Amino acid sequence: MTVNEITGGEGIVRMLLAHEAGPIFGMGGFQLLPFYDAARRLGLDHHLINDERCGAFAADAYAKVTGRVGLCDATLGP
Repeated sequence: MTVNEITGGEGIVRMLLAHEAGPIFGMGGFQLLPFYDAARRLGLDHHLINDERCGAFAADAYAKVTGRVGLCDATLGP
């Protein structure tokens, strides 16, 4: 990767940070590792949850309390 290239995960994280979105509430998976790596490196907070519904509820509550965008991520399931 050259200096001017970024991963898809980093592009998404940069876009979210540019719009002052976050933190993220979600359930990780190996498909999202480039995204999580970029989030860690660039300072986007991620809160691990144990059920996708909990992540959605947490993101909704965050948005209602702060007036900012609440984010929820999930991975593919069984």
